[in-house]
Formats: sequence, structure tokens, C-alpha cells
Amino acid sequence: MDDEIKKIVCMITELDDLAYATYKPIVEEICARKASESEVEYLLDYMVGICSSDRMLELFKCVCRKYIYLYPEMVTSEIYTYKSM
Repeated sequence: MDDEIKKIVCMITELDDLAYATYKPIVEEICARKASESEVEYLLDYMVGICSSDRMLELFKCVCRKYIYLYPEMVTSEIYTYKSM
């Protein structure tokens, strides 16, 4: 039983590492320019479901902070979606 749990924990950690490695350059790129509302919403929609680690949450927050004043309703909605999970 303990070996199975360790395997699951290892797999979750690997998935988090992969998600972070995948999303970090995307977040950096989208935060370096002015993206459309639909593009930001698309990214946040995908990110909200995988913000299970502190570093993924920081990427999510980075996008939110960049675009909260440009697209306040959409970003606020994404934040509420995250909080309700």
C-alpha cells in the first residue's frame, strides 16, 4: 500500500513539474505584451484547474495582476472560479 501511495505522489509531482515547465514560458510571454481578453481568458481557464502547487498559483496570480485593470470582469471571474475549487 505504501509503495502505491509513493508512486501516486511521485506521479503528481512529475505532473506539477511538467505543468510548471509548460506554463512558465507562456505566462512570461503573455505578461510581456498586451494580449486580447479572449487569449488571457483561455490561458486562465486552463491554469485554474492545475493551480495545486504554490508555484503554479504564482503563475496564475502573475497573469491576473497583469490584466486585472485591463479586463477586470473576466479576471475577477477567474479568481472566483479558483477560490470556489
